[in-house]
Amino acid sequence: MAVTAATAIWRAGSGATGFFQKSAPWIGLALLALALWWFFRPYFRVLFGLVPEDANLQTGGGDVPADFYLQRKNTAKRLHDTLTGNALTSSGRCQALYDALQWNDNQLRVIHNAYKNTHGDTLHSAVSATYTDDCSFLGMSDGLNTTLLQKLNTLGLT
Repeated sequence: MAVTAATAIWRAGSGATGFFQKSAPWIGLALLALALWWFFRPYFRVLFGLVPEDANLQTGGGDVPADFYLQRKNTAKRLHDTLTGNALTSSGRCQALYDALQWNDNQLRVIHNAYKNTHGDTLHSAVSATYTDDCSFLGMSDGLNTTLLQKLNTLGLT
């Protein structure tokens, strides 16, 4: 009886193996398409016009130091992580928003461009989707969010 059960399991496994062997090219193509979509997803939004072009630096908008420019991707990642993270489990949202409000206009343009080019979404829409800035007691304030949104609107970075 144990022999017949093992034989049945072996035949069932052989049937599945045959299916995978016959369908391997299609499964591989589907996995490749999924991997390409995941890797190029931020660029699709730019290609289809869902993300605006890079904002140009403005004369009189302030200097962008070289070390700030070199850290732009890390700064954009920090903003993305704090803005898209759960308000209860993430920390640093208040400080990240406060830091963003301290940047001059050209620094904010640099971070805006890095953010949208890396994550396929604008900084304005990410801040708009965040309900709280986590700065007040129980994190129910949205003061820094509103102030940053006003600054982004003033600069035309929407």
